Amino acid sequence: MGCCYSICFDPGAPNNDEWRVMPPPDSPEDYTVQSCGMFSKDYNVYHGREASEATRQLWMNKEGSWFKEQATIDIENFHLTTEGMPNNPKDEKRGQVLWHTEFIDTPHFDQHVSYGTGRHERFLGFFDGYDSDDDDDYYNRVAANSGRVFNKFLIKFSCHTSAKISPGKAPHDGTFFRPGLDLELKIFSKGTAVRVTTRTWVADRDSEGHVTGHHWRYDHHDQEFVDWIEYKLVHDNITIAIFRCEGMGSSNTWECPIFKATKEGGFFSSGDCKVETKAGWDPLLGLMLAHLCSTEYSPNNVKSDFHPAWPSDFHYRWGRDSRPHGNAWYAPEGDERGAEMINGGAYAGGIAIQPEMFQAIPGYVREFYLVPPYVEEAPEAEATEPEKKKKIVIDFSDLQSMPTGPGPVLRAVPAHMETGEDGLLIFVPISFETLEPPGAVERVEEEIEVCLPVSDNEGSDDEK
Repeated sequence: MGCCYSICFDPGAPNNDEWRVMPPPDSPEDYTVQSCGMFSKDYNVYHGREASEATRQLWMNKEGSWFKEQATIDIENFHLTTEGMPNNPKDEKRGQVLWHTEFIDTPHFDQHVSYGTGRHERFLGFFDGYDSDDDDDYYNRVAANSGRVFNKFLIKFSCHTSAKISPGKAPHDGTFFRPGLDLELKIFSKGTAVRVTTRTWVADRDSEGHVTGHHWRYDHHDQEFVDWIEYKLVHDNITIAIFRCEGMGSSNTWECPIFKATKEGGFFSSGDCKVETKAGWDPLLGLMLAHLCSTEYSPNNVKSDFHPAWPSDFHYRWGRDSRPHGNAWYAPEGDERGAEMINGGAYAGGIAIQPEMFQAIPGYVREFYLVPPYVEEAPEAEATEPEKKKKIVIDFSDLQSMPTGPGPVLRAVPAHMETGEDGLLIFVPISFETLEPPGAVERVEEEIEVCLPVSDNEGSDDEK
């Protein structure tokens, strides 16, 4: 909701390593969402519970206008869409779109003004029961005023709107960057507006201060309250999740089985939003839902977009019988209630299908491009001559003096390595006679296998 363009704001690639890796599609994550500036509709996303340059990972890019019904919000990373590296002159000057939201309509408000004749339906959405305060409580919240109360008015209002949410994909080949489905977030909000009208008998005076007559002056003291905002996430006719938040309560939290979001300073504050995504769901889908609920469809934005349709003064200026009055409200019962309404008291934290059921819905995108860790290419090293490997020479000098007559055949000769006169490493067999290393050798490092020649008349004695 809202009506203005986002001032062009490109935060640039962070000076850290957080932005290089995207989260797995089913891991619980913590995020901090912070506005990019007073006049910007874009938001920085920090990985973790603190907002610092060391944890900046993503950003929310809002473009378009409600007036032209072309507003969109994208969760983008900093892997630019052509070559996946920053500062590429051929890139498209934007990161990969991970999740995309398109606002498909403008908010529509229904209003009922209380009159003494007729009864008016209280608005119901996705939850059973209106769950609002008594009408007199709203009147008592209007600021104190001077003058005599002449009349009171009360309006019950509701708002319906929706947005399309889909996984982001590459514009050139349609490759998806996240798993998921095309979804629709339906929003229903309801609230109450009150007007206390006072009437004062005042004198008319001329330029010199002389009384020239009298007239009744009517002063209006208005106040609007958002009672509840309810959210339903659907795919076609399949309900994925239903949850809500109280617009006037002391809580500043949205919670459902997909995410939990807390706004610092309350609903009507511009403070940071802390987001916790739940295991089994794509954390970036939870991040998008949390951002929409805490900004575009927050109690503050609903209240700012609502404009009460109060009766004109002529409706009640000429006599008490013509004034609207009374609080004749009713709620639909039986078959008039929605089939999918849930009990808000029993499901305070909302409801959602299991992640496995969500992934089993036909059309669920399973194959996607998981952004790999981005690594800057190291500069090419100057060409250098390859290092010469040391040659290993085996010295058989000790074996050359062995007798050639009949004798045992050595299968393994213990050896050790020494540095020769030319600086090369050589294997030096251990003495054949003692089979023990010389005194200069402390340990046996390796063994070599040597086959010795055997005499031609070997075994002749055995044959006799």
